[in-house]
Amino acid sequence: MSQEPDRASYPLWVRIGLWGLPSRASVWAFFGLSIACAVAGCIYGFYKPRAFAGSLLFVAALMYWLTIRWVDRHGRWS
Repeated sequence: MSQEPDRASYPLWVRIGLWGLPSRASVWAFFGLSIACAVAGCIYGFYKPRAFAGSLLFVAALMYWLTIRWVDRHGRWS
């Protein structure tokens, strides 16, 4: 039986990035969803300028990618 990783010892920014996401696959799914929505917001922003705010989801995608990278190097997945 595998032990669950001790996420309490992870840095705060990693715990926020993993909040409610149980596995590496789910974090990758949110990464892809963030990229897709950010691209859609950028494209739609040419029709409705307010939609350019959706490009801020690139920051969320970066956060997910950095979180995956940190756990791969310093922690472990369940």
